[in-house]
Amino acid sequence: MPPTTAPSPTCDMRSASWRGVFFDGPQSDTNADGDEIPIWFVYVGNEEAEPQHTVYTCFSFDLAQDLARRMSRDRKLELVQDATPD
Repeated sequence: MPPTTAPSPTCDMRSASWRGVFFDGPQSDTNADGDEIPIWFVYVGNEEAEPQHTVYTCFSFDLAQDLARRMSRDRKLELVQDATPD
């Protein structure tokens, strides 16, 4: 009788890869009146800074910074801050 081998476990690379909370901006956008306004982005991303889920758009540096810090703390992820105030 041939020896039996157990199936090899599969490795899900997505669960093993690094993730962090990214906070960047400002970038230029326009409001409904056509005025130029700054916006900041906060999201969970991988090692290439690619968003993994929702990207939050904020219209205030302080609010975006607070969101990024809370997300980092709550999710126990490193905060990568490339944002500057307007």
